[in-house]
Amino acid sequence: MEEGGRHDHDAGDRISSLPDDLLFSILLRIGSIRAAARTSVLSRRWRHVWARLPELRLGTCDEQPGATFLDFVDAVLDACSAPAVHRLEVAMYCHGLRVHACRLVPWLRFASQRRVGDIHIQVPSQKKFFLSKPIKEELELPVCDGATRITLSLERRWSLRLCPAGSFMSLTDLHISCATMAGSELGNLVSEQCPLLRNLYLFVRLAAASNVSIHSNSLQSLSFNVQNTQKLEVMAPKLEVLAVCDATKAHISAPKLSVVSWDNDTGYNPLCHHFANAARHLRLLHLGSKCVSASLMRQFDEVDVLKLKLNLLNIKGTEAYTNLLNETAALPKCEELKLRVSLRASQHNFASIMFHILRSCNNTRRISIKIDSSMVYLCPSSCFCLGPQIFKADGIILESLEEVKITFIRHCYGQVQFVEEFARCHAPSLKKLVVNSPTKGLQEMVGGLFDPDVTVKCNVI
Repeated sequence: MEEGGRHDHDAGDRISSLPDDLLFSILLRIGSIRAAARTSVLSRRWRHVWARLPELRLGTCDEQPGATFLDFVDAVLDACSAPAVHRLEVAMYCHGLRVHACRLVPWLRFASQRRVGDIHIQVPSQKKFFLSKPIKEELELPVCDGATRITLSLERRWSLRLCPAGSFMSLTDLHISCATMAGSELGNLVSEQCPLLRNLYLFVRLAAASNVSIHSNSLQSLSFNVQNTQKLEVMAPKLEVLAVCDATKAHISAPKLSVVSWDNDTGYNPLCHHFANAARHLRLLHLGSKCVSASLMRQFDEVDVLKLKLNLLNIKGTEAYTNLLNETAALPKCEELKLRVSLRASQHNFASIMFHILRSCNNTRRISIKIDSSMVYLCPSSCFCLGPQIFKADGIILESLEEVKITFIRHCYGQVQFVEEFARCHAPSLKKLVVNSPTKGLQEMVGGLFDPDVTVKCNVI
């Protein structure tokens, strides 16, 4: 019995004598502060270990939603005795929880005072609580000079104010979505207060229509979706990735630019949008349905991957259709072309657009086409889109083409006819064709259209 008792005592001592780093590692793997706090019952040594965790992850996914959760967050931060907190995450995914801006003030103050490295706060949507006269709330983001990463997903009615003094000296990644901001404060934050900022994501609304000016010697990636922007000015010598939406005017100076995604609600106007001192060769050019513009594509001589989204919903009448053909008559030289075509409410035959675009793809090695349509009829025979000079594949030369992938997301009338016509293109280097379609039996219909050395695979989706 004595040996047994000594053995039990030693086992208890093993738990009590575990080093802090090991205890922290165990509790962090639990993934829940509430569950970590319950480990206090295991040993007296564990009683207050959870309060010294260097990471605080709090979320309504594993906690009881409601006002009690907000009180729980306050209690955890008050009890925190960690000398350094690397990450603070408060993620509220419950849409039935109403949160006021004032509840976040002590959380942000905690992050600022404790020099938290990674700050992540997500507030649920307040749509169900909208009143006839919604109450506007204000939230100030204090200077967090120890933060390297800040992610704030807030509420569109909240006015996010930025402290005009001080700097975010360590900040490299900033993500702000669903808030209202002042254009001058936003520009000052990025240009003056974040000297090391590399990645910036903005999905916000300006309180009043105004200009936004971003001058940064460190910025490498910018995703700009800011409503009410009159003019966007970007001067960033290290900028490599740019995504723009919502800018009536824009002036971009970025000599190292390699990825451009342009899906501006106002489209692209060469009189209002300018790329100055920008690279002529891109890794990726992604154009939304409102921005398929010859003027924009002429900004770049060559792209590795060209992604185009064509929504034929807005193409009504011969004039609009002719304008689309003119805008896509000359694509930049590209290694890979990815096309997404929506025909949900269009009366135009998709094959006409496809073969028109393919005429510019002599140097393209890989082509991917996604066609989303629920239409089951063709245009009238008099429609301009059925003109033989466009619809047919005669004369299309695809010398470099090696791989093709065609996906019909829904049943689309004429899909077999399109593949049959595509087989007539001159593509001597073609090695692989993949067709994804809801139509069964395509393998038998399509397989014999191509040379034996072309691998043809048809998948039913």
